[in-house]
Parts: sequence; structure tokens; C-alpha cells
Amino acid sequence: MSQSAVSVRYTEALIDAAQDRGVLDDVVGDVQALKGLLRESNDLSTFVADPMMHSGRKRTVLNSLLAGKVQDITLNFLLLLCDNHRERILEELLADFLTAIEAHSGIVTAYVTVAHVLSSDQEKNLIEKLSIYSGKQVRLETTIDEGLKAGFIARLGDQVFDGTLATQLNRLRHRLAAGV
Repeated sequence: MSQSAVSVRYTEALIDAAQDRGVLDDVVGDVQALKGLLRESNDLSTFVADPMMHSGRKRTVLNSLLAGKVQDITLNFLLLLCDNHRERILEELLADFLTAIEAHSGIVTAYVTVAHVLSSDQEKNLIEKLSIYSGKQVRLETTIDEGLKAGFIARLGDQVFDGTLATQLNRLRHRLAAGV
């Protein structure tokens, strides 16, 4: 979720081009599949990000792997990245593309770190409260950190909500020390 100036230019261009051709939903599917493929295949993600590998070689491999399997506009986007030596930031671009699509749709992602897996009721309650706060539909991306002991940390855009046990105990200690 970097949203660098380069990433914004490329992702907005892809969104605009896909909308103009009426294939935005298909391109979103392509991007989700590519993101999953890069996550699952360490060899492919290393190959694409390798600064020593010639961009022309990457272009050839991506073309042979994906021609006919993704929308032409998606493939052309990937080949353009190779031509402009931007393929090394492909994973960032794909993530930023999906974030931009969610923003256009009124959806935001809340990155939540929890001590233990949330129950479905806890998850629904957290989504509801974050949705009320943001005024948008919230999608949770949850990671587990048993070092938290209890509670959660939620990041929604630039806002961080720290509901960990350690933070609550620290607040209580300060209040007691201040005599409040």
C-alpha cells in the first residue's frame, strides 16, 4: 500500500484504460490472480524483481506465460512495465491497483493485528465500528501476533487504533499516577 507517485500514475492509467474498454472487472480479476501467483511462486516473484535480469527477457517470459490467459490490456500493461523498467515494482503496483479499485468502490482495507483469531462476532463488530468511523465499507486484513497477549491494533489509512492489553494497562497506570 505504498501509493508512490509512479504507482499512482500506472495504476490510474490501467484503471482508465480498462474502464474505456469496458473490461475493468476482468482486469481486476487478472490483477488478483497475478498477485496470488506472485505470492505463491517465489521463483516468479524473484525473477520479475531481479534487477540483473534484462527487461527484454522478462517481457518475453511474461508474454509466453500470460498471452491468452489474461486480458490483452493486462498483458500490455505488464509489457509496458518491462519496457519502462518498472516490472521490479510489479507487486507494489498490483497491490496499489487493488487499493485504488477499492477506493473507487467506497471500500477501504483495515489492517488488523490481533493476539488470537477473532470470532465471527468480534470480526463483524470491528468491521461495523470501523465502517461507522470511516463512512466506507471496510474489509479486514488480519494478521496474528501472539506477542500482543490480548487485544488488537487496527490501521485504517493513516489512523491507528491501539486496543492492546499493554496499551490499556499503560493508560491505566498513567491515570493512576496522575490521580485521575
